[in-house]
Amino acid sequence: MKRYFKFQILALSAMMMSFASCSDEPDEPTQDSPEEPKVENVFPAGVPASVNGTTITTNDKGQVTKIVNSYETIRIEYGTFSRAEDFNVKATIVDDYDTEIFYMQTNSQGFAAYVLQVYSDPTAGEYEDGTDTWKFEYNKDGQMTRLQRSESGDDFTITYTDGNITKVVQIDGDNDRHEFTINYTGGKPNKGCVMEFDDFFGIDMDEMGIFYYAGLLGKATKNLPTGIDEKGSDGYNYSETFHWEFNSNDLPTKFWSGDSIDGAITWEWK
Repeated sequence: MKRYFKFQILALSAMMMSFASCSDEPDEPTQDSPEEPKVENVFPAGVPASVNGTTITTNDKGQVTKIVNSYETIRIEYGTFSRAEDFNVKATIVDDYDTEIFYMQTNSQGFAAYVLQVYSDPTAGEYEDGTDTWKFEYNKDGQMTRLQRSESGDDFTITYTDGNITKVVQIDGDNDRHEFTINYTGGKPNKGCVMEFDDFFGIDMDEMGIFYYAGLLGKATKNLPTGIDEKGSDGYNYSETFHWEFNSNDLPTKFWSGDSIDGAITWEWK
């Protein structure tokens, strides 16, 4: 991963330009007035008690501080961190094999705009120091409209209609285009504000996806999707129907796609 430097003293600009030329690292994006994340901005009725058996712990401010499942523990800290002055969220993922740290810079809405992912293995990652980057953009309603990943070279553009994601365009690292059309026919209101970017919309989030439940990746769609169609520039076409189960309060408790319930996503509510 590349280090990012911010220089403010014009008198030293010549020296800084010389320094920058010795590094292949781009400038770190600057966010206006970073806001502290607040999970109630994303989950006004409360964050789920668990997602797929993963338990979510909040502090007295309502911020998510720990996410635990059978194979990993995630600890989230809020403040200022030494990796770079503008990072105000630090998340550490520990499993049986590895430790990864995510330094996050939030925007004025309190959502992650720039993320530096640091691997414990210095040979991992897109960049030579064992790091990757993630960049996010959001609309005025706080919903994610773009994701760029250094690891895969993926660039996702997300289109909304009446508060729902209706189209996702992915340009991958080989410059191939994939277009996803999301269906909502018969879909219920998204009362629980759940989002699974990979499974619902074809947006490859990998380990970042869980941070939605910490209120860090924008707001949910208005309704729950009922299916997805994918078209690739190579002629690949694919369609899938979504299935849902709900509790007595119309909060989702189970989601699966296609004919097999194996691998279903589950939610429990307080």
